[in-house]
Order: sequence, then C-alpha cells, then structure tokens
Amino acid sequence: MSTNNYFNNQPNRNNHFVKKVANLIFAVALLFTPLSSLYAASPASGTLSPTGAEVKWVGTAPGGASESEGTCVDGVNCDVFTITLTGTPADWTGKVARVNLSWLLLANDYDMYIHKDTLDGPIVADSASGTTNKESADIDPALAGTGTFVVHVVYFAATAADQYSGSVSVQSTTPTTSITAKGPAPTYNVFQSPAGMGNDAGEPTLGVNWNTGSVMFIAILETLRVTFDDSTTPAKATWTNVSAPTTSIDSFDPILFTDSDVSTSRTNRTFVSQLLPSKVSLMAFTDDDGATWTPSQGSGINSGVDHQTVGGGPYAKNADGTLKGAAIQRPGVDGKIYPHAIYYASQDIGLAQIARSDDGGVTFGAAIPMYNLTQCNGLHGHIKVATDGTVYIPIPNCGGNQGLAVSEDNGITWEVRTIPNSTDSASDPSLGIGANGTIYYGYADKGDSMPKVAVSRDKGRTWTYIRDVGASQNIKNVAFPAVVAGDDNKAAVFFLGSTTGGAAGVGQDLGGFDGSWYGFFSVTYDGGNSWVTVNATPGDPVQRGPICGQGTLCARGTRKLLDFNDATMDAQGRVLAAFADGCITQACIEGVDRSGPAGTPDGRVDGYDNDKDDKGTIIRQSGGKGLLSVKKKK
Repeated sequence: MSTNNYFNNQPNRNNHFVKKVANLIFAVALLFTPLSSLYAASPASGTLSPTGAEVKWVGTAPGGASESEGTCVDGVNCDVFTITLTGTPADWTGKVARVNLSWLLLANDYDMYIHKDTLDGPIVADSASGTTNKESADIDPALAGTGTFVVHVVYFAATAADQYSGSVSVQSTTPTTSITAKGPAPTYNVFQSPAGMGNDAGEPTLGVNWNTGSVMFIAILETLRVTFDDSTTPAKATWTNVSAPTTSIDSFDPILFTDSDVSTSRTNRTFVSQLLPSKVSLMAFTDDDGATWTPSQGSGINSGVDHQTVGGGPYAKNADGTLKGAAIQRPGVDGKIYPHAIYYASQDIGLAQIARSDDGGVTFGAAIPMYNLTQCNGLHGHIKVATDGTVYIPIPNCGGNQGLAVSEDNGITWEVRTIPNSTDSASDPSLGIGANGTIYYGYADKGDSMPKVAVSRDKGRTWTYIRDVGASQNIKNVAFPAVVAGDDNKAAVFFLGSTTGGAAGVGQDLGGFDGSWYGFFSVTYDGGNSWVTVNATPGDPVQRGPICGQGTLCARGTRKLLDFNDATMDAQGRVLAAFADGCITQACIEGVDRSGPAGTPDGRVDGYDNDKDDKGTIIRQSGGKGLLSVKKKK
C-alpha cells in the first residue's frame, strides 16, 4: 500500500491529524515570512543603485475596490513591491528614485503609498491623484535615506482586467522653484469674520482642535471659535466669541496656540496670551474650545516686554527615557500629568528669553535667555516643537543671515544656527516641522523681495533646497511668511505677495508704492525640492499700497496689518491661514482711485486708497492634496 493510499484510507481522525500538521507547517511558514512577500507583485522585489537600470514589476492581486490603504486586503485589493536602494544618501546626491504606476483606462484607479523598511514603517511618499491612468512619487534618499522601501499599491477601483505595471528608476533632480501639482492643484476658500467680530484683527493666530475640528482664532482682545459645515459647497463658517474673561481686558500683543500636531500625544488644549508691558502675560487655556477657561500664571519670572509667543510639544528625552534638562512633570489643576512641555517666550531690551511650564501651562519657571543682541536682533517668530522635543524659534537677523535658536534639552540651553547666503528681513520668519523632524523655514529674502523656503534635516546645522517659492507667480515683494508641515515630505507656506517691485513695498510712505498684495499658498510634496504656488485670494487683494514693518513708526494705512500672520492644518492635513484683510470695500477690491495726499483722487491706486482696515479672515483649503497621507479618499 502506498503512503498516499494509506492516508487516504485511514479513518477521519487521521485525516484531521494530517490537516493539523499541514496547517501547523503553513502557520510556521507564515511566522517566518515577511508580510510584504506574501501578497507581493511579480517579481516581489528589486534592487536599484544610484547608477542602476530601471526596475519593473506587475501587479498580481485580483483587485476590486478599496476605500483606503488602511482597509484594503493584501493579496485581494492591494499588493506590495519591495525596492532596495543601495549606497549612501551621499551617493544619491542630485538624484531620486522615481516610482511609477501605469494602466490603460482612466475609469480605473490605483493609489500607492511608499513605506520605509516595512509595510508598517513611516510613509515617505505617496500618490493618490484620481482621474488619471498613472501615479508617480519620488523616494528622495537625502530625505528618507537608503535601504528597503515597500511600495503598497491599493486597487482603489480597479481589477486584474486592467492590471497595473510598476517601475522604479533613477532620476536627476534640478533646482526647480515650482512645479505643477500631481493631480489637481490645491484650492482655497476665504472666510471673513461677520459684522461685529474680528475687527481690528492685526497679528492673528489660529489653531485647530483635531478632535472636534473647531478652529480657534485670536486677534487683539477677541478669541473666536470657528466651525465649518462641509455639507455645503463652499463650506459654511460659524463664528462665535468665546473670549476668556482674563484675556479680553487689555493687550499689547495677542497670541494663541492649540496643542495639536502629528505626535500621538496631542492634547488639543488651546492657550491664549495677552502681553502687558509690565512683563506679565494674561494667559488662560481651554480644553473644550472656549466653553470654559482656566487662568494661568501666564509667563516666566522676568520675561520680556514685547512680541511674545506660546508653543509646546513632546519633551526631549535621554536614552533611558528620562527627561533632558532634569525636567520634572507635575500634575495640573485636574490632578493629571500633562504630556507636553509648554513654552512662553518674549523679547526684552537686549535679549530674548523663554520659560517652560511642566504642569500644562498652569505655572511657568523662570525665564532663561535664548540669545542676545550680540548674536541676533529683530522680532523673532513663533515657537515650534518637533516630535523629538527639540525646540525652535526663527529669527530674522543673526549676523545678516536668517537664523534660529535651538534647544535640545527642553529649553535649558540654546544654540543659534543660521542659513548661509540668506539676508535679514523686516517680516517675522516662520518654520514648520515635519513628522520626522525636517525643518521648513520660510522667510523674506533680499530686502523682502522674495519668499524663500530653506530645508534642514539636521536641526538647522546644514540647509538644502533653498527655493524661491514666488518665482512662478512673479512675486517681487513679500511679507509675513507662515509655515506649517505635516508628513515629513509635505509642507506649506502662506505669505502676502505683490507682483509690483520696489523697496517701498515694505515701507512707511502711504503714497510711495502702488502695488497690491494677495494671499499666496506654496506647497511641497517632495521634501522641499519643488513647490506649487497658488494665489488664494484672486480678484480680492489683501492690501493696497505698502505694508510697513517698522512698528509704531508706520503710518496708519500701512501699519494696520502689523507684524505677522499664521498658518496651521487640521486632522485631515488641510491647511488654514489667518490674516487681517485691509481691503474689504468694493471700491478697494476693484482698485478705485479714491484719495491722495490732499484727500482727493491723485491718479494712483496706493495706500491712500486702502480701507485702512484689518478684518479677521481665514483661508481654508477646499481641494487638492493635503499635508498628511490620505487614509480615506473623499
């Protein structure tokens, strides 16, 4: 009797035994087989050197429809291809690995997400355009390093009847300043505060509660909550005054910060601060979007008298998990430990100082100097904290260059680092920090004439991809850059720009500049190598005439927009910006010559024809790719 016949003729219990053994062998095989190879394309993997030939593969899954990467079933409606990039990042200088998908019919739709190391690793690039028969994304070794990358292909609406083909090839990068966005370019809607709210709104800041979606907005004495109803197109905005009693009394500088970011420990607590000239901050915070407020000490002992900023994020930790700088967390008013450090910084005569709160903003320690006039001067930008706890403050002039103060021990010690070949400016610089620590630094360069963004992946020690993000729009004057970042390879900068040149664009003379200013967004999806720039307020200028950066020395018609704007994002990666609109009447919007030095029309449309107003306004992204990897297609 053959072995096969023997087993085939034994009682059922023996068949069950055989099946159990077979299942056990299969389970062990699964245990020691990488997930990415179980549901792989054909071939399953490939290797590419900086000088290597194109690597190709084809999909193998039967397909169907998958709502997102997170819900697709590997081997059914998604599959994987593993590519190994050899060499070091230095070997790839000036090169990227371009991943392409293609198929025949526009009616079908594939998406791809590229993960570092494993299928569960961080996403380093993605492409989910829709209404196309191709997807493309770049792996930039300067940003993501070399080694193993897993290309996760999602059959969003496709079957094997129109199976995709994939390829990875070496592509040279060029120092481009702008690109056409992959898929639809971002679009934006403008929401102006209603009558009786958001008036006198110079220097606005905003934040988003990622749990509720509420936008918190402040300018001067008003703290406003804005909610958006996306069931209509455009969305409907509802503005509500939720000002805290202690922060609506007096102010020489308002600031708002919502503790929401790409870290998993985000709290969505919103802090509001009003600066008094006696080195005191009237601060309060809310955990329910302004329904209730808790008063705070507000600032550190001996803080500065001007230009305060509030920020926060995870603590920097030692290798053993203890907090750097001997920081000790303490319970807040609710008896709970707040997961983040909260920082308050302000400027004094001759130096800038910062204080840290270890109890969620209830109390602050003594103010510590960050830098002095021998190192840097000018008004610094807003505090930003990376997911590893590194604290940054951008500064417009450090020895003639743009700079930033950096602390890697929870605000105890500070080092000033600069951007070589940059120039100082009148506008506050701004920076955003990607999920893995990449810095995107936005600033006005060359006498405030060009909006520049510089990228650093080593905490500001060295800089790459310094780009003029206004070149594609012919921007010749810039003011108030504000930067936000999401995934490590995605960031956006909001700025006011004018296509009219001349040093008087950021000046004091009402009649010395006849240009108009608009709100622009510039976005990168490839780590800062290339940018797409969009006029977000077309046909409706933010300002006529000059924007002054000289504080109280400015004439009223130039000063109303004050020193800065702000930008943030929501939980969907949708970007938002806050600005003070100085041109709100129909005559100003249309560019009517209404006045001049003598109070009568003078044949120019300039600062005399501006509305001399500053109406609180929010720009909100309505379409196009956001700053966070898409988990669910809309």
